[in-house]
Amino acid sequence: MREESKIWRNPTFEGVELLSAHYQTFSFSKHWHDELAIGVIEDGAEGLFYRGQNIVIPKRQIVAINPAEVHTGFSGGSDGWRYRMFYFDLSALEAQFQHRDLPINPVIEAVQIDDSALFDTLLQLHLSLEQSAFEITKESLFTLALERLFTQHGSSKKTNDNAFCAKAGYLARDFLRDNFRENPSLTELEHLTNCTKFQLIKSFKQLFGVTPHQYLLLTKVNHAKRLLSQGQSCLDTALACGFYDQSHFNRNFKKAFGITPTNFQIL
Repeated sequence: MREESKIWRNPTFEGVELLSAHYQTFSFSKHWHDELAIGVIEDGAEGLFYRGQNIVIPKRQIVAINPAEVHTGFSGGSDGWRYRMFYFDLSALEAQFQHRDLPINPVIEAVQIDDSALFDTLLQLHLSLEQSAFEITKESLFTLALERLFTQHGSSKKTNDNAFCAKAGYLARDFLRDNFRENPSLTELEHLTNCTKFQLIKSFKQLFGVTPHQYLLLTKVNHAKRLLSQGQSCLDTALACGFYDQSHFNRNFKKAFGITPTNFQIL
């Protein structure tokens, strides 16, 4: 596999830079980032010289580099490493979490984090910022990932964002059900319910067993299934249900039902 790298920004979140890369023989010289650098090792292993020692971070582990920490990066094995990185501007993080009772503290305690749930959420978030995804999906994954990162592996402590908001959950559910074609965002639901994003996600999942963005997708694909059963084309169905494009529709329909819309039509 050849070495490759891609850096970009997604307009959903100001102050977040993203890197997706595969390196085999390349190595970084000593450097630092002004941002908080958080990454997931998708394959292989990354080596770091960090705080005076060499560290190898293997597949399905998370790497966390605090701002202004000098480090290197190199292959931790013969096959190199493939990873996805986030670079979070600190002022932008503060703005994203301005409604929390305790401000975000960007200090992460360990350079290597073994947390499967956080790994999966960060990976899904990175993919959602690269591919077509609804705003509510990106916002929800961002909120869940950063909340867990800072409260479980940083110096921030849990706040009363864990408070249960039953009324807000039902209000958000009804709004999503009535407006699923318009693709409501988590920010809209936050303003509608007067709950923080984290409170809303937790309360919604306690009530309905899924997060708001999962509920939105399920509402869409179930409506799409009915339209397809009535003979509507895949393209018209995708547009009627508010999907970005045909591939976005295909991907989410298959996740829900294990079959593509086209194959479902011919059953």
